[in-house]
Amino acid sequence: MSNVFTINSRSNWASINPVPQQGEPGFESDTSNLKIGDGRTAWSGLPYFGNPGYLGSFWDETSQVAALANTAYAIKLRQIDTASRDIKIISNERITFDHPGIYSITFSIQFSNTDNSIHDINVWLRKNGTNVSASDSRFSIIARHGSVDGNVIGCVNFVLGLTTNDYLELIWATSNVAAYILAEAAQTSPYAHPSVPGIICTVVQVASA
Repeated sequence: MSNVFTINSRSNWASINPVPQQGEPGFESDTSNLKIGDGRTAWSGLPYFGNPGYLGSFWDETSQVAALANTAYAIKLRQIDTASRDIKIISNERITFDHPGIYSITFSIQFSNTDNSIHDINVWLRKNGTNVSASDSRFSIIARHGSVDGNVIGCVNFVLGLTTNDYLELIWATSNVAAYILAEAAQTSPYAHPSVPGIICTVVQVASA
């Protein structure tokens, strides 16, 4: 294979579909993905080698209360770790991907309930505006007890294949507006502790695609 093919865009690699020599690398300029030739297999049949390690860490420090029960709302993610790489938030809601890959998406949400009865909150994924099949989780938020509101942490992990400019949204709905997503500021009394984000969401590329 000529060196002219060592670096190329994904679409050009697919169009040319050469057979790289054994040990010869081929780099996708628009995705940062790498393949290594074996001298026998055309480009389209070679696996990707490792992954570029795109990642994002997001959270939100404002409580989110539903205006209406049994109504779907997108969860806000208004803070971003500056170390995030090529995964971003658009419109405070859309986790948006600059590159194709297999990604692990993990969230933890602090739920609270001010009512004396248990209420349910559902959380699921939407991809490009469409609900992701089999992605819903239901959390029963314990009732207020004495002078203390009920509190529950909900954690879920997904692994999804995504492509350039795909976006994900975390969607939630509550059976009663007394159950909501709680955020708290840092406290000094009765003991010092950092703030409690309403949601923390991390996204990590685990493989090329």
